[in-house]
Amino acid sequence: MRAWIILVTLVFVLPCAANPGVVHEQSNPDERTSSDGGFGPRNSLLMAPAYQDEGFSCPLLPGCPLGPSVPLPPVPLSTEPTRQGEIVSNPSNLAEGAGKYKGMILIPAGPFEMGSPDGVGRPDERPWHTVYLADFYISKHEVTNAEFCKFLNKQGEISSDGLPSVRIDDASSPIIKVNGAFQPRPGFADRPVTHVSWFGASDYAQWAGGRLPTSAQWEKAALYTTIAASKDNVALSTEEQSSPVYTSDSGAFGITGMFGGVWEWCSDWYSRDYYALSPSQNPLGPSLGQEKVIRSGSWASSVSSRRIQNVHKAVPRGYYRTVGLRIVKD
Repeated sequence: MRAWIILVTLVFVLPCAANPGVVHEQSNPDERTSSDGGFGPRNSLLMAPAYQDEGFSCPLLPGCPLGPSVPLPPVPLSTEPTRQGEIVSNPSNLAEGAGKYKGMILIPAGPFEMGSPDGVGRPDERPWHTVYLADFYISKHEVTNAEFCKFLNKQGEISSDGLPSVRIDDASSPIIKVNGAFQPRPGFADRPVTHVSWFGASDYAQWAGGRLPTSAQWEKAALYTTIAASKDNVALSTEEQSSPVYTSDSGAFGITGMFGGVWEWCSDWYSRDYYALSPSQNPLGPSLGQEKVIRSGSWASSVSSRRIQNVHKAVPRGYYRTVGLRIVKD
């Protein structure tokens, strides 16, 4: 046990402490370290061979900007504790949106059990607690590159924090600029937008008449609409990139991409201990923080991220190859 602790310390702590501005290889290719998300002259990406490509400068995902973030594997289904009062997927009171809610699903008001019981998942998923949410609508699919390009061409590329909403100077960026206009890279129009900062994602959501979901809203929507929700263990695609949003594995009412597409920005600041302090009604996350919550898991995620309750974090000014967005409306 002592040797294992020393090994984890050497692999996960020392590289982050030595230079938090550098992206370091870790055991999970979907979890990498970067304090700036690849923006600016300090980035230096140490890629696994499968992801090496000249011109890449945006990491797949930060792993530990402020310290180690070592995910735990999910508990095998056969030994998973009973989740009393768990929501049954596809409840009858889900509804299709219409009018300004077209393309969205109504998630009804009411309580649900958020997080994980003791002995399941990661420390930031506990304690398991009951949360009441007002009703809201969530988009059936993640925002596509084509949709985000419309926003960029109408609103401009500079986000509310004074930096570009999306980074297009990376070889893996799905968006390019041609004759002064933004457009999806060929073959990427219907794939989820990535390389977008939290500020760019939030600005897009407001422009589209909505906002980013809270972490609680995202989790409840996933529990309601994902076919395998009751088992909290979802098989992800083995693709080397995300699928078009309209052809991804679908859940209730045709919702897609809740798992295995790209990670999705949420409105909340991240705090490891927030669940112990969270209000029981409509929690919005901590009032301050240094990283924003991301949910969903991506095509590059490890087995430990294939869980509805899994919570991750990313620097809001970062640009990542596996982080996009989905919007909600009240």
